[in-house]
Amino acid sequence: MKRKITLTIAIVFGSVLVSLMSSDSTLRAQQRAKFRADTGIVTLGPNQVLRVTATADVDGADFLALRFRRMQYAQGPCGPEVCKLGSVTDLILDPITLMSGEGASMDLAQGGFKGVRILVQSNQRNVQATAMIVNTLTGETTSHIIMANTEGDF
Repeated sequence: MKRKITLTIAIVFGSVLVSLMSSDSTLRAQQRAKFRADTGIVTLGPNQVLRVTATADVDGADFLALRFRRMQYAQGPCGPEVCKLGSVTDLILDPITLMSGEGASMDLAQGGFKGVRILVQSNQRNVQATAMIVNTLTGETTSHIIMANTEGDF
């Protein structure tokens, strides 16, 4: 009988402790990025670069943490109608801090690869990212790319 009471008290005490604990994963999820924009894989011509720019109205926050990720793809095996591309380089750059009124940009050349891709990640939702293909000889923007904005990990 004494064992049952001790066991019951231990179970109740353990349950109370578990219910009082806050979930660390919930806290981490709230601190993760609130913004992610992706160009998708882009094939460039000669003398072209993929340029991505990002800016934000800091909107009451002191700063904006922003990070670029660049990927380059090589030709993989081809079937009758579809060819696979394989990621050859994947570089996540260190986050940078932007103050109100500042922006950042990144250029990526094809450099012998089949395709390139740039992602922008931030800790704020109010980031605006724009992608374009720029002719490096004339400086002319030859195409604008719509970047999909999604929730994502930072």
